[in-house]
Amino acid sequence: MVSLARAGFACIALVSLAGCASAPNQAPAAAAVSAPYFGLASGALGASLDAFDKQAANKAEATALNSGDRKTWRGDDGAYGYVAPGPLNDGCRNITHTVYINGRPKVGTGSACRSGGGWTLKG
Repeated sequence: MVSLARAGFACIALVSLAGCASAPNQAPAAAAVSAPYFGLASGALGASLDAFDKQAANKAEATALNSGDRKTWRGDDGAYGYVAPGPLNDGCRNITHTVYINGRPKVGTGSACRSGGGWTLKG
């Protein structure tokens, strides 16, 4: 019984490793992973937001930075907002992010610059 279990484990290990093999003279494809963007909602602007709302706000901010277009977002607890990016200037954009919590606006401004395939908020 033990040898059957060992044989089964060895078979599973070989099948798992077979998926790692690549063609000769060809590097394995790397998955494109960008670092998470921590924007204005990660700071004082988003202090009253829950984790889901911060994620939605930061995603909208990163999308606005990439596109140069105004982006809106809506959280799961009634919070919402929009991001207005400025023009691209030497790899950086000024941004204005307005967050509404209980219908009251709170505005944050900042600047973000391209960094390693993503954006980094400048303090």
